[in-house]
Amino acid sequence: MEEDDLLKKDNVIGLRLKSFKDKYILLDNLETKNEPNVYTYSEMYNSQCTLLISVLHGTLHMVVNNKLVEVKSNDIFIITPYVHFEFLESRCIMYCVMVHNEIIEDIYEHSATGSSVGVRYYTCHHYHLDRYYTDILLNDYNLIRTEHDRTDYRMKEMTLRAFMTAYIAHLYSFISQDNEIDHTDNSKGWMLFNKFLVQLSLYYKKERSVQFYAQKIGITSKYLSAIVDNYTGHTASQVIDNYVASRIKQMLYSNNMNIKKISEHYNFPNQSFFGRFFKRVTGISPYEYQKVFNRKNIIES
Repeated sequence: MEEDDLLKKDNVIGLRLKSFKDKYILLDNLETKNEPNVYTYSEMYNSQCTLLISVLHGTLHMVVNNKLVEVKSNDIFIITPYVHFEFLESRCIMYCVMVHNEIIEDIYEHSATGSSVGVRYYTCHHYHLDRYYTDILLNDYNLIRTEHDRTDYRMKEMTLRAFMTAYIAHLYSFISQDNEIDHTDNSKGWMLFNKFLVQLSLYYKKERSVQFYAQKIGITSKYLSAIVDNYTGHTASQVIDNYVASRIKQMLYSNNMNIKKISEHYNFPNQSFFGRFFKRVTGISPYEYQKVFNRKNIIES
């Protein structure tokens, strides 16, 4: 999505939108002088970014994976990749940081959050904070926004990353199970879906068949496909492919390993098959992706 395309939607959702290279996208209505309205914006399917949404005043009404959610004053709502969500018409003051997933995972990996924090796709998390902590995060966001709006310069992306790292470090020091708002679905289908996600996170490097994961959780392939479709709107095969491609993207971003080594790491029969798989799922070749997104290339460009 190009910046111009994002800006065209500005009047639709009632938020200021700004994108830097489609990697750091900011949405807010902090300077709203009239009614702080957020308008309906539907059909949003997030496959590339983690969203960190903060409501300062009022209530943001959302639909997340077909469930109504209210994000209220001093709430933080985190949306991971592959979650369907909509903004419904709301009256609130809010801001949202959308960060390309490879970047935010690399920040998790190299910051104080460490291995205790990771991106688990297809999930969301809701927290309520004291106003004191909300104000700290707002100050972090304003630093990001100020830098985001500066004229492009050689090290701008690395500076944005540094400010984002500070924001995330603060955020994950403020949130805990004690202030999490539970949206757990206790249905059998949801529990089986989560078992599938756990198994996928364990075996994705070697196994990419629906039948394998169905057997691991003790159900038929047809039943697994029906459950996955219910919660994602995609087939189980698509979810597996998306997950594998996302993990490959992370390696292409943060690792200096060459394409051949990465294909071997993911147990593809050969580099050509690996390239065809990645391009089929992402629309871009592994080489092209690494050239644009690899962290070392970004720093040296």
